[in-house]
Parts: sequence; C-alpha cells; structure tokens
Amino acid sequence: MTAGGKGAPKNLFGTDGVRDLAGSGVLAPASLARLGSAIVETAGNEARGRRPPRVLFGRDTRPSGAEIERVLAAELAAGACEVASAGVITTPAVSLLLQEGRFDLGIVVSASHNPARFNGVKVLDRYGHKLATAEEEAITARYYTLPAPPARRVDRTLREDPDLRDAYRERLQAAFDPRPYLRGLKIVLDCAHGAAAPIAPAVFADAGAEVVSLFAELDGAKINDACGSTHPGALAAEVVREKADLGIAFDGDGDRAILVDDRGQVCDGDDVLAIWGLYLREKRELARDCIVATVMSNAGMESYLRDHGIQLVRTPVGDREVVQALIERGAVLGGEQSGHIVYLNEARTGDGIRTGLHMARIVRAAGMPLSELRRPIPRFPQVLLAVPVRAKPPLADLPRVRAAVAAAERSLGGRGRVLVRYSGTEPIARVLVEGPERGAIATIAEAIAEAIRAHDAERA
Repeated sequence: MTAGGKGAPKNLFGTDGVRDLAGSGVLAPASLARLGSAIVETAGNEARGRRPPRVLFGRDTRPSGAEIERVLAAELAAGACEVASAGVITTPAVSLLLQEGRFDLGIVVSASHNPARFNGVKVLDRYGHKLATAEEEAITARYYTLPAPPARRVDRTLREDPDLRDAYRERLQAAFDPRPYLRGLKIVLDCAHGAAAPIAPAVFADAGAEVVSLFAELDGAKINDACGSTHPGALAAEVVREKADLGIAFDGDGDRAILVDDRGQVCDGDDVLAIWGLYLREKRELARDCIVATVMSNAGMESYLRDHGIQLVRTPVGDREVVQALIERGAVLGGEQSGHIVYLNEARTGDGIRTGLHMARIVRAAGMPLSELRRPIPRFPQVLLAVPVRAKPPLADLPRVRAAVAAAERSLGGRGRVLVRYSGTEPIARVLVEGPERGAIATIAEAIAEAIRAHDAERA
C-alpha cells in the first residue's frame, strides 16, 4: 500500500498499525517524534475544534512501551493536544472509552501478538475505529516530508488514570446480565503476560466463574512467549488438568481470543463465528442472517453456515476490512480465524475478553460442553506456511510464484483454493492451501513457499 500513488513512500501502517523492532526503524526515538508530529498535523487537526484535541494513550506490558508512549505524548503535547494515559490497558478498552466522547483520538502502544522485541502504534479515531486507510496514508505522507522535530523534554511522569481501566470494566460488564451468569463454569484464562492480565480474571470472576489464571504476571519481557493466542498449548494442557469447562487465550493487547474446549482441543475464530452466529440466529439477533469473515476462514465453516441459512461474506485480511463490511451490509458479527472477533452491537473493534464472555455464556445457556457445540462444524484440511522474506515485491511480479500458484490451482481442479499474501505486520509471506487431502496440499504449499524463497534469495 502506498501513501498517495505511484512512487509515493510505503504506508507506515500495516493491517494492525505501525510495527517495528523496538528502538529501531520507525520506533527509533527521532522517528517516533516525527510520527507524533505527523499524527498531530493530520488526525490531530481533524479532531481540533474550539478546544485542544484530547488524546488517550494506552499500552501493553512490553518494556519498551512506556518510553514510546512518553515520546509520542511529548510531541502531541507540543502540538497543543491534551494527553492522558490509561497505562496498561487493552486496545478494545481504549476503543470503548473513546466512544464515551471524553477523548478525540486514541493511541495504543502495542505489537499485539508479536514477541516482546517488537512494538507498535495503533491510532483510533474518536468513534473507536482504527483510522481509515486514507487517514493513515495522510499521516505517512506527512511523516516523510517533515523535518526532524527539535529535541523535546520528554515528560517521564505522564499521569496514568487507573479509573479509566475501571470505567472500561463497568462498560463491558453492563452489556451482560447483572446476575452471575457464568456460575458453575470453571474457566482457565491465559493472559499472555499482556494487557488483559489486570482485567480479565476479575471480570470473569465477577460474572460468577471459577477462574484459573495462567501467565497473568505483568511481565512484558515474556509477552506472548510460549503463551497467549498464538501458543495455546499450555492452556490446553491446563484445561485438561483442571477438568475445566473451557479455556481462553488472549494476545498481548487483548483484542484476540482463542478458545480451548473441555477436551483440550483448540477452537479458533472460525469455530467462534459459527457457534456465536448460530446462537444469535436462533435468538433472531443475527442481522441480515450474515457473518463477515476474511479470505483465511475455512470453507468447511462456510458450508456449515450455509446449511443453517447464514451467508458468509469474505473480505481481505484485517479487522478493519471486517468492520467496514459489517457496516456496509448492516451485519453485526464478523472476524478472523486468528480470534479477532467483532460484535458491532457492542464494540467497534475486536475484544478478546468480550468474545470469551459471550462464548462462555453460550456454553452455560446451551447446557452442553464446548466440544459438543463445535463438533458439527466441518473443517477442510488447510496448510498455512509462513515464509520469511527480506523484501515484499508484488507477488504478481514474481514468475516462479505465479507458475507455482497456477500449478497448484490446476492440481486442485476446483476442489480447493490457494491464497498467497504478505503479512501486514511481519517480514513474511503467508501461503494458504486448502483442499480435500492434507498430504497433497502440504506438497502444493511447500512448492509455492520454495518459489518465494528462490525469488527472495536472488534479491539478497
């Protein structure tokens, strides 16, 4: 994606905000200051009215987060913005607080599900939505044309307001029955050493569940390290050991949730969308009888929904794409296989804690284990490979890759699909092959991956 047309600099924002190694690239102190100035002069000016724009900061637990927050806050304050910090808090919490109207802009310092050595910056508008692509491109264009800003005194005592975290909890809990609606359930929570840790265990306990917490220490050096939504193995083992009803794993900034059923089997976002969607349809609360998912979702889930009178609408990867499609179609439920689920009736972005509460409530209301609720949902075999790359030239310009994809499609003969794309947040290419026989699609996926590696080696 580019900022303003052919030859323009690459958009700083990927599918989930700015992302880089902490202290490097765009997250180096001088570059951060320039990013802050660009935000002030674009998104900040749009929010400016008769008073200075009010900006709410939040961050996950990474060691680099507080300093990034302080550098950005110094630039915004120098640009006549009023800044406040909620401290360690989830991205969906910042989104929900923005909807209350007290702030004009939200900035979350987080690299989501990535390891601790990465960090990032997410910018939300006054309605709690991620910025539109055009707004991100405007910030990018200004970033590349700004001179280096003067060195500023960074306020190392940026005031944090713990009441903001409590306000989010109250707003979240208000969406559910005030009775202890999860009483009788034993739930294991994997907080990934991230932003969900100071919030999720208390919320589920308040709802009446017996809670077992894993990786709930605020240790950002271990964030997502063999834990959380991308590494649910430890959670699965603990659910079985504790004989729990289900487990829920969050990512670093709490906008994703991956579930584990009572048998220790992982339930991804496709399972959640199917179970939650059918529940809403039976209650006549699934607007348009439609669910939105990305191109990564399994065709088996799509078949299951179709058999139950629910249409699946697919979008490109990214929760922003999902939200946009929900709004355009008047639908309410959508998300990604990765566990990023949006319920538009209650939130403007994915909220892992909210997703977990709804799924636990469905288990409780159904009176049957999660393993039984997900059992009828078929899955077509999928192979997903992550191929490290040094650069991201257009895939259509790579002859070996084009040939490998064409050969794959001929081999599948219309009984599967192939998707090759670059990650929006990491230096990798993703290869997804779906088809009727796992061994065959694994061979197909590896052939495409090898073609990508060959092109990448030539550019070294």
